[in-house]
Amino acid sequence: MLDDLVRDTLALCAIPAPTFAESARGAAVAELLTEAGLEPVTDATGNVLARVGPPGPAIVVAAHLDTVFPADTPLDPRRDRGRLHGPGIGDNCVAVATLIELGRHLARVRRPPRGAVLLAATVGEEGLGDLRGIRAVLDEHPASAVIALEGHGIDSVVTAGIASARYIVTYRGPGGHSWRDRDRPSALHVLFDTGRAAVAEGAPAHVNIGVVSGGLSVNSIAGEARMEIDIRAETDDVVDRACARIEQVLAAVPRGIDAEIVQAGRRPGGAIPAAHPLLREVRRARTRAGLPPAREDSASTDANEALGRGIPAVTLGLTRGAAIHRTDEWIELAPLVAGVATVVHLVHHLAGLPAPRGLV
Repeated sequence: MLDDLVRDTLALCAIPAPTFAESARGAAVAELLTEAGLEPVTDATGNVLARVGPPGPAIVVAAHLDTVFPADTPLDPRRDRGRLHGPGIGDNCVAVATLIELGRHLARVRRPPRGAVLLAATVGEEGLGDLRGIRAVLDEHPASAVIALEGHGIDSVVTAGIASARYIVTYRGPGGHSWRDRDRPSALHVLFDTGRAAVAEGAPAHVNIGVVSGGLSVNSIAGEARMEIDIRAETDDVVDRACARIEQVLAAVPRGIDAEIVQAGRRPGGAIPAAHPLLREVRRARTRAGLPPAREDSASTDANEALGRGIPAVTLGLTRGAAIHRTDEWIELAPLVAGVATVVHLVHHLAGLPAPRGLV
């Protein structure tokens, strides 16, 4: 199992998959699932789906295809002793490879499951993708539960989704010469002022300005400036109140500047109770896989969309690593067998299959 998992992880990591351009990686996943004996389909949104089991609501096991890296990022994934290295190797190539391995496993099971399992390699989880992949899956396919897979975080189980909102803010003005037209307003100066105010006004939500661009030259008054803002909190109401305050701050511009404020994303929050049956089964699956009790935590993943709809959902990490969203990202190989075994044990139980053999 581990050799196949490593091979697939490295192969997938070598295929660029920025948000909104995941089709090449999706095609590779579809081919591997077909080789496993399943019948994958690519939906209109770009998700790659493979269903096992009878009609009816399914256990959705999801892993996102996209990464935060532009298409021209040098990838060069590699194995070095007990680690795999590469941009997006853990977020989320190894999780997609695990989805494929789960597909191989289910294709080999002789007894059909009593409950359906829907494997979903989703698009649009990162950045401004706004969970468009998992949203399309849940719009079209009734789900009894959602299990989101992430490469990092084997020592925790995500039981709560962090709510968030994303804004794209553009300021436009007349521009001009930095000396001759010095009385004109600068779009960049306005951006700096409103951005600083937005960060301060957002509390207790956390506000991050992740991207800033604008200006023409060092001796020009900026005629246009743009920023992307991320607002996060543990609950939807905190995010909504912060958004209302921040929108007012962003719109308070001097005469001569036009403001375009677009909410480009809104992820719902939510949580499952500590005593929920799904969470109890996650704990049992970890024990069967030889893992200790996990820290129960919050994060922002594909599971958010399910939690926002009242569908039970968790996110499972598969190994340990570091440098997420950096080109020097890496993951450890040693924990992967237990991480994958946890997923297999959990899916077997939820789908009404006998306990798997030959796993940790």
